[in-house]
Amino acid sequence: MSEETKKSARILNPQRFGLAEAMRQDWVVNADEGTTVQEILDPAYWAHIASQFQVFDHVEVRLETGEWILDLIVLDVGRNYARVYVAAKHDFAEISNEKTSSAITHKVEWKGPQRKHVVIRLADSAALMEGFSNKTDAIAWMENHIKVASTT
Repeated sequence: MSEETKKSARILNPQRFGLAEAMRQDWVVNADEGTTVQEILDPAYWAHIASQFQVFDHVEVRLETGEWILDLIVLDVGRNYARVYVAAKHDFAEISNEKTSSAITHKVEWKGPQRKHVVIRLADSAALMEGFSNKTDAIAWMENHIKVASTT
């Protein structure tokens, strides 16, 4: 056997191996309506929670309206900043028509996991009622509200 054939292949050290939940953290952020991707990429955006991050953590950022989701990887962390990399962007804007239900004077929109389905008056964009866990209940409330408002 030649000297090259005797040379063994690199073997993984068990200390460099582990379950993902032991080696990184996975986070979910529900970004406010109107938040832009550029704002999220600004290291200052993370100022209030940066101290909880570790390098290589994964962060899923969901725009509360459901228009897009970003998959981020934390590259650098300081006391009041975090630098993140966009691993993927999932854009759902084209299918957003499916999530909105409208009447002539009001509409129901999904506004994210905090506000859920919201009944909105079209005249002034005021949110009349929010927190409906399903669209059917929100539409029923909206229709009843329109009926009551038209009789008074």
